[in-house]
This record gives sequence, C-alpha cells and structure tokens, in this order.
Amino acid sequence: MRYRMGNIKKDQYSHIRTICNSYNFNVNLSIFTSFISIMSRRRQQKSSSSSSNQNLLYKQQQSDDKITSITHLCTLPRATFLIITPILVSVILQVSPNYVEPIYGNVFSTIYFNEIALSSLTFGIIIGIGFIAKTKSLSQITRDNEINSALISGIDWCGILFALSPIIVRALFHISGLLGPYIGPHVTQFGLAYPIMLSIGFLNVMACARLSREQRRPIFRWMLYVIIHFTIIITLIYVLYSVMTRGRSCRRLYFSGLLLALVGTVFKLLWCIYGELSLEGDASQRRKPTFNVSLRSQLPFITIQLLPQILIIIMVIYNANFNSHCNIAIIQNTVDNNIEYNILARNESITGWIEVVEEIKPRNIRVLRAGHSLLGGIFRETRDSIYGCFYLMEAVRLIERGASHEHERALQIGLGIGVLTASLQAHNVDLDVVELDPVVYDFAVNYFDLKHEHKIYLQDGRKFINNADAQTYDYVLHDVFTGGSVPSTLFSIEALEQIKRILKKNGILALNFVSSEQWPHAESFALVAKTIQTVFPYVKCFREGPRGGSVPFQNMQHKKTS
Repeated sequence: MRYRMGNIKKDQYSHIRTICNSYNFNVNLSIFTSFISIMSRRRQQKSSSSSSNQNLLYKQQQSDDKITSITHLCTLPRATFLIITPILVSVILQVSPNYVEPIYGNVFSTIYFNEIALSSLTFGIIIGIGFIAKTKSLSQITRDNEINSALISGIDWCGILFALSPIIVRALFHISGLLGPYIGPHVTQFGLAYPIMLSIGFLNVMACARLSREQRRPIFRWMLYVIIHFTIIITLIYVLYSVMTRGRSCRRLYFSGLLLALVGTVFKLLWCIYGELSLEGDASQRRKPTFNVSLRSQLPFITIQLLPQILIIIMVIYNANFNSHCNIAIIQNTVDNNIEYNILARNESITGWIEVVEEIKPRNIRVLRAGHSLLGGIFRETRDSIYGCFYLMEAVRLIERGASHEHERALQIGLGIGVLTASLQAHNVDLDVVELDPVVYDFAVNYFDLKHEHKIYLQDGRKFINNADAQTYDYVLHDVFTGGSVPSTLFSIEALEQIKRILKKNGILALNFVSSEQWPHAESFALVAKTIQTVFPYVKCFREGPRGGSVPFQNMQHKKTS
C-alpha cells in the first residue's frame, strides 16, 4: 500500500497504526511520529515568526507615533522661546552686573546677583502656573484666547523692559549714594534684570501651556515635552553664559529688545490673520481670520496692536544717540556738586567701562577710570601723578642689593596710566609691560603721554610669569587693582613662587595693594601679607597716607627681596 505521507495528520495516527497491525507490517512508527512532529514544529515556527514580525512592526509604528506626537507639540511659540530664552537669559546674567559696575564696583554688583536673578525666573514660572490654573474653569476657546493674549502681552512687556532699562538704571544711579553698596545694586537691578527674568519665566509657561487641541493627546506626552523643553533651555543657558563675550552692554540690551519686538510683531500678525499662534495642522483646519474687512479699515487696529513695538524702536534710537552711558562718542561738559568735568574718551572693554575723565575745577586733574576704580591720574599743569604710590614703587632701585645697576631689567604687571613705566624708562631700565586690557594701553598712550620705549604684552599676567624664563628680572612691579578688586590668580602662593623664580638673585618684588589697617576691613590685608611672607623671607610694608587717617582704604606697598 502506498500512503501520501505529506497528507498525514495527527488525528490519523491511530488509524494508520491499526492498518499496520492488521497487515502485520513491521513498520517503525517512530518514523511517522518524528515526521509529524517536524511538520508541526515548522508550522509553529512560521506562525510565530509572522506574529513576531507583526508585533515588531506594530511596536515600531507605535514608537514612531510617540515621537511624532512629541514633535507635534513643538509649536511655533514653543520653538521660538526654545531659541530666544537662552539668548535673553545669558544677556541678563552677563550684562546686568557689568552695567552697574561703574557705580558699585565689580564686587558688590555680583554678590547674590545670580541667586536672586534665578529666583526671579522661578517666581515667574510659579506665577505662570497659577495663571494657567486660574483659566481651567473657562471654555476651551476662551482659555486658548486668554493664554495667547497673555503670551503676546508678556512679550511686549519684556521687550519694553529691555529697551527702557538703560533709562531706568541711569535714573537709579543718582540715588546710589543714598542706597549704599550693599542694597544699591539690587535695587538698581529691579529696573533691569529681576523683572525681565520674571517675565521670561512667565512667558515660557504660557508657551508650554496645554491648549484645547492637545487635550486629545495623552497628558504624559505633553509632560515629556515640557521636561525636554526646559532641559534644552537650561543646557543652552549654561553654554551661552560660559562663553566669554565682548559685546557692548547697551547694544546687547538693544538687540534683545528688538528681537522681542520682532517676535511680538510676527505673533500679532498671526493672531490677527488666523486667530491663533501655533498654526498646527492643515491650513483647511485652521480657524478663519477674525476679520474680513478691507485693508484700510484694518490699519488702525494693526497700528494699535503694534504700539509697543514702535515704543521699543523709539527707546532704542534714543538710548543709542542721547544716553551718555551707552554712547561712547559723547563728550560731556558737566557741572555736578560744583565740580566741572569732561569725559574725553569712553570704551567698554574686557575689564569693564574704561573712561578718561578730566576734572577742570577745582583740582584740574585728568584720571583714567576702570569701572568703579581709578587706575591713575595726573595734574594737568605739572603732569605729575596724583598718587604717590607709583613713586614708592620706583624706589625699588634705591634698595642696596649688592649688585650693579647697569643693564637692569624689570617686569611691570599692570600698566595703569604709565607713571611708573615712564619713570623706569627715564633711568634706562629695560622694561617689559604686561597689561590685560588693550583699551587701557591705548588710553595711556593717547591721553597720558606714554612713550613706546618698552615691550608691551597684552595678555594675562599669570600666563606671562608662568612662561617667563627663570632669573630674568631685577625687579617685578605688581599692581593689578581694578574695578574694586584684584585677580586672585596673581595673589596666590603659586603665583608668588613663579615671580620668585623669574627674579634674579637678590631681585625685588614691589607689590601695590589697596586695603585698610582698620578692622574688620583689614582681613584681606592680613591674608595678603601672610601669603607674601610664606614665599619671600624679607618683607617691608609702606602706606601711602598717615596711620589712622580719615581714609580707611589706601595703597599699601610691599617690598620683597628674594
């Protein structure tokens, strides 16, 4: 008998066995059993592979749907604030302390500034969340309109603050003496940084608010987008804030105000034409324009809506041309408290605002100002220095060192107006000058008669002494006070050890430090003196004024020999 093996099924197994037994066939039934199990296993594998492929395809489609749903949440307002928020916040964190530094110095203007600014940003986010919660009871269309209106109004307000801040800060500068150095900077920042940071936090919440069209999507996807949105913003803020910028403070404020004016204009046009800002979905699904009238009748409405943008442009033009704090080309002839003075030159550089101020009456002097501090000055008639500390530093040549004074070589760290430089050049000392700020050097040459009889290195002083050759200089003259503070990298033990390394045997370091001997202000003076004594065995200190005088802070001269 012939049997078609390929058609044998499991339920035919018993029937085949019966036939085989009846005809006494010695057939090994294990062959049939193995064949049936193999065929069954193949069918199961085909079925499982097809189902797994279908499950994989379904999961991939489901994953793509999730990604697509999240990317759909990145609407025009959200994408806009994802870009401009890091720019605006980094501008505020960098510009605001520098803007008030000429009045309060670079120390008091930065104390607790970042903490209060970021707290203002957080408070703005909380206010935005409260506003969103308040609109929960409204209908969906009314709620969307309220959120969009708040977003547009917030953009207008933030742009006006940016453009108006130079005028507000300039007015607050007049009461700086009343406010004092501790609370004065923060009161001034309430006209610049703090309200802007609050507005930025509020605007980002309005941009990320869950609108009526997004209610059909799962809430966890919206929450995931919000987390991604703020994570990207925080990362970009950190990157932009860490980048060293050299732009002018006022111009960066102008740019921020004009940027917000542009964003507000685009949003208002979209709101007037389509009645929405996100432009989500197909064009056929968008709302119809809110008005269908002639262009002539639309102009008054559009003009009223664009009044904040027009105001921003007017304020930017005013500050750029008439605000003396922002226009470096302005030369003032001012009388204040019976003091007549002129500002001969002004520039904003890497160390802050650098100004050449000429006081005509009553002292008839010319000074170089860097932010809050004076780098030096001269009497206009005699051209002598108004500070005696620079002549004290020149006295290093009078110290007996047991060596010849022929072919002496000196290193000056910190130029000032060049009084010490001119004195050493008059004694034919081979001089290397290290100055960080190129504007300081240019003003010293152009306004204080500094002659080009030296080598100038426009770089960081610590980098220079680290790379200088050992036992090169007879004298090192160290004076880097500016803006109300000193760079700590040039007062550390490591820096003083490098200076000692580049000094010749029996070489001398002359270091100028502004401090006080009256407690509690004398703490910094004691720390610097202790650090110097750790490196140099022989130290002598001189003060510029009398002990216990009416001026608590004065120049202290430290003479050290190696």
